[in-house]
Amino acid sequence: MHAQPSTAAPASRVPTLGARSIGRTSRAALTAVVLTLASAAAGQEGLPGDAPGWTGLTEVDEIIEARRVLMIRTEELMLPIDAFAAGAEAESETLRAAAESIEAMLLALPHLFPPTTNRYDPDVLEPETRALPEIWRDFAAFRAMATAAEEAAAALADAEDEPTGRAAALRLRGTCDGCHSRFAKPYTPPKVTEEDLDFDFDSVFPDD
Repeated sequence: MHAQPSTAAPASRVPTLGARSIGRTSRAALTAVVLTLASAAAGQEGLPGDAPGWTGLTEVDEIIEARRVLMIRTEELMLPIDAFAAGAEAESETLRAAAESIEAMLLALPHLFPPTTNRYDPDVLEPETRALPEIWRDFAAFRAMATAAEEAAAALADAEDEPTGRAAALRLRGTCDGCHSRFAKPYTPPKVTEEDLDFDFDSVFPDD
């Protein structure tokens, strides 16, 4: 018996831009893992705080450093995205890779803020964390803004044309800036003082 040739139509080719089924499928699993880790970090009542993995209680400095490094890397990845949003040309692969990385980072970001890391000191010029106490006063709003930024990054990664991508890039920058303006200490540039102007540089760098 000879097999009959298939009459089914060939499957349509998945577009290269926005074809991220593996990433989308894994996001649910990643979310479950992050939430599990977050519950350990938060130190829920009735569970032993000295058990392994309760980093919200045992590794507070490490968590603050981890989110600082994450934010620095996110801003580095935003450079080509911001340039593209401003009208510059950009390679689609570069934008997609940056957006996918930022999306994953923002998915994890809210879970790096257990209450034990609320260490902002307004009386210190350079506090150990720029995260304001407002985060824990309204954590739902903080998490919602992080989610909005994550969704904007996902939209950029999935964009199939330039106008859609540029709109998503603008939305991503806007959501990030909105979150920073409410929940992070503003950057204060150093000021030149009279003492600086009067400093005797010749005493430090004498002529040969």
